[in-house]
Amino acid sequence: MMKTEQSADFILADSILSGAVTETRTAGYSFAHHLHSSIEIYRILSGECCMTVGSVTIQCRRGDFILILPNVLHSFYLNSDSDCTFIHIHFDPAMFSHIILEDNGVCPTSLIHALLFSSRFYYRIPADSVLDRTLNKLLELQSAHSEHFANAEINILLISMMLHLLNQNSADQLTFSSHQNSYVAYTLNYIEKKYMTKIRQTDIASQLQISVRYLSRLFKDYMGIPLSSYINIYRINRSIELMQKTDLTLTEIALAVGFSNAQHYSKTFINIINEPPSQYRKRLLK
Repeated sequence: MMKTEQSADFILADSILSGAVTETRTAGYSFAHHLHSSIEIYRILSGECCMTVGSVTIQCRRGDFILILPNVLHSFYLNSDSDCTFIHIHFDPAMFSHIILEDNGVCPTSLIHALLFSSRFYYRIPADSVLDRTLNKLLELQSAHSEHFANAEINILLISMMLHLLNQNSADQLTFSSHQNSYVAYTLNYIEKKYMTKIRQTDIASQLQISVRYLSRLFKDYMGIPLSSYINIYRINRSIELMQKTDLTLTEIALAVGFSNAQHYSKTFINIINEPPSQYRKRLLK
């Protein structure tokens, strides 16, 4: 297989932060299962909360730093006897795909790939002085819209924070070869580019010159879920974005994200989100 090429251009994003606030939620609050393409950060300042991330439920307490990666099903809720105050940040990770950490295989391994490979679904660590300084600076910059070069500084802070997380998590990382890294990186890039059309695992494996069985096993080892499940989750997430940003019908959305018909889309949506797409869309638009 020919080695894939990636543009060397690197442009700092103008509006990478979609939210950076300090919030308080009262006891009993809940936010149902949902997906998004952004990276989400919580820094618990007081109280407790619970999150279901993928198939894991975690209880978060004061001092915890939690980062939830894109395309991961998750929910957030508080029990009946504890309020919770936290820093809450959302940002677009697209820029991270242009930061290449390794280029020794068929496809470069970017910063976003490394984040996915290192944790699969989420990071949860005690907040340290580096994280707290970064988060507080992000809050300050988010409110300083007129400050010169604020967006550039936000970009650099987020890159530095992601590298700090990787270093903190290095002892727990799975050890794979550069070629194995690049196989999974190629597969993730393939899904991102081809999700609107029919995706065959045999086509991906053929491009990589490996067996489908090996590709499937490697992907699950890296990402924690089967390749077919990831493709469905990715498509459902793209469909949720279209619900929010367009007036397309659900049938049009289903076809736009690669499902053969609305029935298959609806069934897959219910299996992943646990409610029909029509009901979910109404809740989004409230």
